[in-house]
Amino acid sequence: MDVESTVAMPTENTNTGLGTGFGWVCPDFKVSGIFSSHMVLQQNKPIRVWGFCARVGTVVTGTFMGETVTTVVPEDNKWVLTFSPRPYECEGQVMTITDGAHPDAPVVFEDVLIGDVWLIGGQSNAELTLAPCLSMTPSVEFYEGDNFRLFTQTQAYPYTHQEMCEYPQPDIINPEWCWKRPDEAASRAFSAMGWYFAKEMIKHISIPLGMVMMCAGGACVRELIPEELAHIQGYTAGANVKEGGYYNTLIHPLEGLQFKAQMFFQGESEGLDRALAEKYDYELALLVADERQRFGCEFPFYNVQLSSYRQEGSDVFFWLDIIRMKQFDAVRLIPESNLTVDMDLGAPDDYPDWPHSPRKLELAERLARLALAREYGIGNERDESSPWPVQAFLSADSKTIRIDFNNVNQGLIVSGHAPADSIGMEVQGFSVGDYDHRVPAKAVITGRGTVTVDVPEDASDLSHVNYAYFKIVTPENADLRCGNNLPAPAFSLKLS
Repeated sequence: MDVESTVAMPTENTNTGLGTGFGWVCPDFKVSGIFSSHMVLQQNKPIRVWGFCARVGTVVTGTFMGETVTTVVPEDNKWVLTFSPRPYECEGQVMTITDGAHPDAPVVFEDVLIGDVWLIGGQSNAELTLAPCLSMTPSVEFYEGDNFRLFTQTQAYPYTHQEMCEYPQPDIINPEWCWKRPDEAASRAFSAMGWYFAKEMIKHISIPLGMVMMCAGGACVRELIPEELAHIQGYTAGANVKEGGYYNTLIHPLEGLQFKAQMFFQGESEGLDRALAEKYDYELALLVADERQRFGCEFPFYNVQLSSYRQEGSDVFFWLDIIRMKQFDAVRLIPESNLTVDMDLGAPDDYPDWPHSPRKLELAERLARLALAREYGIGNERDESSPWPVQAFLSADSKTIRIDFNNVNQGLIVSGHAPADSIGMEVQGFSVGDYDHRVPAKAVITGRGTVTVDVPEDASDLSHVNYAYFKIVTPENADLRCGNNLPAPAFSLKLS
């Protein structure tokens, strides 16, 4: 499904954020805050560096790795320098940028690497910092010389400066945000999911990684997309900031940045409202389509299916089971996307912060293995993917339903059992019916890639059959796996 062809979308970013009506005054001369010493620039793509200058017609000169380029400040005051694409470079380089009016005072960036830049999007489980997760990984070691760099943006700053959320901001909103080496202080303050991911990746590749946070705790989709797109979808307010507010402050300043891919963990906020949950797949696809249009690249999208949230979660987020099923559906709507299952990695029973599981290392390892296979050819993608349900067939006597799976590795298993031993074993969490009239059903592994579900006698309507994990998702309900021990996603399928 082509989302852009079915919904009116902005054809261009009409709000540059450079006018005085946006509450922003163009500086005399400044390089955008997304560029600093210790940064990572995307390999094998034109290197675009931009900034702002109040003096139209001023010549700006940049020098990097033996190449010198120039540009002239245009009428909109935003200048752009474009250097040639380069392969990855692990040795720190120097970039200088000079304002023609002040040739003796260049901006100098040191320790510049070229590699792959990864964006981290979503809400609080994407933003959750490494510090509280270290209790689960006490042996982790910090090394400032690790082959990755960190750029941290946080939800707290735009939330406490909501005037900035009113319009798309042209530049990084907090002047203290900059690229940092992964020493202990910078690492503890960074996204745990992103940090563990980078730490795992550099074990297998020599390409430097740049990790950029653009996530915001509590964010709904309508706050992560531009205001004009939110209005097209009928929204006139956000939940935490105004509609489009986190896009304006955390995403818009990055537009123009070249990057490799995005990982994403979001959806809990839409789980508070059934109407939002039921259209979540469509709105997530809109978010990705809009970002691809604005960034100008069809970047791979690594989504995470929501975690388990213990009993407390079912008391707060009433519709998370719909969100999970819609995340499964969104894979069909979003080209070059995938889904990593997290529902067996919820917070331990004795952990006080039930919505934010500290088990981000295990999630990051799953994401990293998949990324290594998909993006770097290290490993087999099928071996690093969850078993994927593709079709459901009702038997001639209407008593059973066969569900066929792809990506089963050595075969479907029940957790803790070998493929051969799992044939004939029951798996948990299946039901039959539509969402409002689901009936728990017995399900058994009946083949290498097959589960057979018994149709309960009181499942009266088989015209729309859902197979989903129970509303209270628990690690025990994630016992259907494949030979690589990755759990099957929560999903729904109509009968074929």
